[in-house]
Amino acid sequence: MKKLIEGLKHFQNHVLWERREQYERSAQSQKPQAFLITCSDSHVLPDIFMQADPGNLFVTRNAVNLVHPCDGPTGEMATIEYAVSALGVTDIIICGHYDCGSVRAILHPEKAVNLCKTNEWLARVAETSETIRREHPSIEGVALWNKAVERNVLLQVENLAKHPAVAAALTAGTLHLHAWVLRFETGDVLAYDQASKAFAPLAETPVVHADRPDSKTSSRSPENMGSPKASRVAKPPKWFEVLKSDIPSSLVVFMVALPLCLAIAKACGVPAEVGLITGIIGGILVGLIAGSPLQVSGPAAGLIVILLDIVEKQGIGMLGVVVFLAGLIQFAAGLLRLGQWFRAVSPAVILGMLAGIGAVIFSQQFHVALDDAPDRNPLVNFVNIPRALTHVFVGHDGHPGHLSAALVGAATLLILVFWKRIVPEKLRAVPAVIVSIVVVTAVSAFLALPIERVEFDSLGAAVKWVNFGSLPEILTSPSVWKVALIVAFVTSAQTLLTAAAVDRMHQGPRTRYDRELAAQGVGNAICGLMGALPMAGVIVRSSANVDAGARTRWSAVFHGAWLLIFALLFPQLLRMLPTSALAALLVLTGVKLLGIRAIRALWQESRSEGIICVITACAVVTLDLLTGVLVGIGFSIIKLIYTFSRLSISHRCDPDGDRRTLVLEGSATFIRLPKLAAALEAVPSGTVLHIDLKGLSYIDHA
Repeated sequence: MKKLIEGLKHFQNHVLWERREQYERSAQSQKPQAFLITCSDSHVLPDIFMQADPGNLFVTRNAVNLVHPCDGPTGEMATIEYAVSALGVTDIIICGHYDCGSVRAILHPEKAVNLCKTNEWLARVAETSETIRREHPSIEGVALWNKAVERNVLLQVENLAKHPAVAAALTAGTLHLHAWVLRFETGDVLAYDQASKAFAPLAETPVVHADRPDSKTSSRSPENMGSPKASRVAKPPKWFEVLKSDIPSSLVVFMVALPLCLAIAKACGVPAEVGLITGIIGGILVGLIAGSPLQVSGPAAGLIVILLDIVEKQGIGMLGVVVFLAGLIQFAAGLLRLGQWFRAVSPAVILGMLAGIGAVIFSQQFHVALDDAPDRNPLVNFVNIPRALTHVFVGHDGHPGHLSAALVGAATLLILVFWKRIVPEKLRAVPAVIVSIVVVTAVSAFLALPIERVEFDSLGAAVKWVNFGSLPEILTSPSVWKVALIVAFVTSAQTLLTAAAVDRMHQGPRTRYDRELAAQGVGNAICGLMGALPMAGVIVRSSANVDAGARTRWSAVFHGAWLLIFALLFPQLLRMLPTSALAALLVLTGVKLLGIRAIRALWQESRSEGIICVITACAVVTLDLLTGVLVGIGFSIIKLIYTFSRLSISHRCDPDGDRRTLVLEGSATFIRLPKLAAALEAVPSGTVLHIDLKGLSYIDHA
């Protein structure tokens, strides 16, 4: 049980946190892609060998993957009815496995004489033994065993097809049955191919759809299963795949990205058009060359803190230079194959950094959502929240109050939080982001509410090319390089961590981290030249891309094209967007970045890591991003030194007292020599001493 409990804790503290949004969405409802009926054998792990996500696979298991004939209510019959009639699954798979002990018991019932209930259960498929021996009289041993496994799967498919709910769905053409056999030591899956009347590797054979057998057919041979012959389906051309999956998914990502690009730009203190320029470059250019095909790049909320500081202290003109240099750093790092090294930072520091950034974003955007002016200091913003709430109802400085803006912001948040919880399942595919923005924009425009709205000029007017005449002087400034390094580090860390998370969401090509880093560098260098915001891989847009069914990088490319087309053709619509609604998006983003659940899980798993996380977050809020991260890294190094130098020494005495064992655990380094010497000196003279070194993880030559 210890290993299982440790695995559960790892899942709760790591896997669940990394995929928490996916699990939260899945918990609201289930819409499984398929229903699997398989054996209870502990080697058969459907979620692992099929790499199913939560909610993808509906499963029932029993010995010998048995489907009872419809002669009375059973658990299997009820589960089948629920899967077909309530969940509406379109595919049912019966999956047996080679080396099945239950099938061997069917072939050799004399070996299970003391298992009464087991024999009663297996008696329902006893005819498998008779049939297989009659059809293959010349084979014995493992060969006969394997044939019996395959034959049993086909028998269960026949039984399944007679279930009333299944039969009705087969007649309506809304359900397909599949016969599989798993060889778990190799991971091979064989599927029944009705064209060849044999089991063949699934990778080489199209999915076999076993329709309802003819009710008049009494034979149980595979030839009489009554399904039309399966034909090999030619792989659709690439352009068809793009049209079928990537264009619809790109529209979903576009609708999610549009308001976020505008909101992040406003939060950074730059024109809204600047955020769209970054989104367009991140989609079209970086999408074409990215190492993570399904990741979507654009302006990231995690960079708001540092970018706002650059704009306020050094002006928008310096922003382009910093982003350009950050892009060059990223590109060089990608060429030098340093992609994995950007991920070599303590998870506690990363979590603390994101939590600190989330707190700063929340403190600032809370005021903007009320059409109130935030302070540069996050702590002051937190202190001024009660005053901002008072300004909602009480006028100040000649302003009548911010009730309209507060209502727009609150409505936006309510839709974002509750949309998928209250609407019918068919509408949940529509992103809450676009629903909230469209609704509050339309209502506020119809009512002509006195609120601040987005100021949008044109993309061309927003481009501020870097002045290369002053570039040599700027490049000699250490402060500029310091800020560029910070931007490069944060964007790279966020991009590569997001890429790793996206890889866990799909079964397509894995991320090539160095190529992704270089691609981000190219994109940021061009953004810098144009005076735009830096980009990073963003989990919100990327997860929306995967969830919408994207198959290739063209989804990200098309999303960038939609941003460009919309900005060129419909700028008047962008000018209608309420600033408070965009700020509300970032308020929720800030709350998510706080990651309270993840911090609590980290604290429960390791108190020291939790402390480092909290210290990092507090330092980011009270000092600045760079200092906060350096503080976190410093504490991580201190913890690392302590861990590698910790030495536990204990004594164990024999009952007769003339023999003693000195047990050492941890790391025996020169730092702990005084402690070890003191322990040795404490041993009475004349005692037989044994030193147990099995608990040491490291020992040096000191």
